[in-house]
Amino acid sequence: MRQTEIYQALRGDILTCKLPPGAELREQELAQQFKVSKSPVREALQHLVKEGLMTVMPRQGYRVSPVSMSDAQDMFAFRKVLELACVAEAAKSADDETLRTLDRFRSFESADQEEFIAYNRDFHCALAQCSGNNRMSRAASDLIEEMDRLVRMSVAAIRGRNPRKLVEEHAHIIDAVQKRNAKQAVNLLKSHTTAAEKRFITALEWAAVQA
Repeated sequence: MRQTEIYQALRGDILTCKLPPGAELREQELAQQFKVSKSPVREALQHLVKEGLMTVMPRQGYRVSPVSMSDAQDMFAFRKVLELACVAEAAKSADDETLRTLDRFRSFESADQEEFIAYNRDFHCALAQCSGNNRMSRAASDLIEEMDRLVRMSVAAIRGRNPRKLVEEHAHIIDAVQKRNAKQAVNLLKSHTTAAEKRFITALEWAAVQA
């Protein structure tokens, strides 16, 4: 198994919280798990450290980084900059066929929480990709994927919410983009993201109180 595969496996486990914040990892144990030498494991772990997903514990190993209140606020602030730029560009420049691909996100029927998280992530990534700006949409998609961890960490505090309102908000954003109303699309997405930030910050505060 190559370093890239180990990195992707560990990163996936961190983002889905299979490796929860605070989990401790050691090179030797991971090398045995992946049936490789410690060298590719070390390279994968160092890559995750650079991304901020792990921290080094001198002479002890590595720890999955927590998501702090400051981290959450920084991610939402950065996400707004990227996503709003993407949706404005999509409304102005994307062809009609590309924008019609968003119609598949107008509804969501499953009650499964994991499926909703995937649906939500896929919608926002697809919206960013409609911008046609590969660098900008790739940066937005990477950030949206990283924020899945924040969603899962807070899901216990917000479970029971009906996702229908969020799906309706997605549909309104799609309407605005397809009508080429960039200003309305930006305003709707900004309100949508700001509301999400408030929910997740509240959930993190609740989790801190319960800890």
